Amino acid sequence: MADYDDLPTFVIETRGGGGAGTFLLGALVGAAAALLLAPRSGTETQAEIAGAARRLADDVQGRVNGARDQVMTRVEGARDRVGGAIGGVRGQVESRVQQARAALDVGRGAAATARGELQRRVDDAKRAYRSTLGRNGDGGDAGEEADAGPAAASAEIVVTEVTTEEDRGDLA
Repeated sequence: MADYDDLPTFVIETRGGGGAGTFLLGALVGAAAALLLAPRSGTETQAEIAGAARRLADDVQGRVNGARDQVMTRVEGARDRVGGAIGGVRGQVESRVQQARAALDVGRGAAATARGELQRRVDDAKRAYRSTLGRNGDGGDAGEEADAGPAAASAEIVVTEVTTEEDRGDLA
């Protein structure tokens, strides 16, 4: 016969899913059996069962209220965090809008200044042109302007279009 003492030993254990559910089921079955087998009257047994049911209902209600309170606390905390984040974003947006408005005001001021300078230069050019016409009309070497006569003396420079180019200097 072979000697099996030299071979390794393996132990296999299985665990059931028991846990709390099995314990509660066993407790309920035991309590029901105790109530039914106890030497009490039907009214006393009914009162005992009703009391146990009330205690169980109160316990369940307490747990539900506790869970609801935890959920509400978490929801309020999340709402506060989201509200704070929205407030921060709103503040940043308002700050950027104010910066954009300030930049727009500066740009409008620069455009008005540039337009005034352009108008001054156009007026200077008109005066210089008219003075040249006046001198040439008095007998100076006028070339084509002298041949034009009185029509050339009343000529007017009119600015019909002004365009601006984007300056990409300090703002770019």
